[in-house]
Amino acid sequence: MDKHLQRNYRDRYFEKGHWGTKIWQTLVVILVWIIMFIPIVITTLTYWAYRTGGRHGYFFWHYTEGFTELNFLMVFLTFAAGVIAVFCFAMGYIQVRRARGLIEKWPMFDMTKNQWEQRRAERFMTKRFGDEAFRQSRRYYTVKPEQNLSNNQLKKIVNNEEAVDD
Repeated sequence: MDKHLQRNYRDRYFEKGHWGTKIWQTLVVILVWIIMFIPIVITTLTYWAYRTGGRHGYFFWHYTEGFTELNFLMVFLTFAAGVIAVFCFAMGYIQVRRARGLIEKWPMFDMTKNQWEQRRAERFMTKRFGDEAFRQSRRYYTVKPEQNLSNNQLKKIVNNEEAVDD
């Protein structure tokens, strides 16, 4: 079996080579973090200035509706953080009990079934579109009308609801 088929994922960012992908994705991530971080800093400094009467922080804006909304947002975010904390502590408690063997461990993922489904899907795709090396070596591939898949056809084939010989 091919090496990358033994895993359930493939990420070119962490594979050897692919420097263009690594540089591009890193630049995009940095840009997105900057775009997200700037409004947070502006809002935080303005709210801090509002709460301290201008002694700390900086007023980027002075709209009373904005401060009313921020007060509501702080209450809402505090509540959301509390709910998330309860969930995280509960899941942590369950995982600790599982690790110590105090509760039954149930399978999270059936690797054998997944590999069987991958092989079944690969057999169907090879029959319909050609072998994997052919499919992945093409930049452009035109699908003939008779090769089109019907709705949920691949899902039905993988779940053994439809024969591969169609």
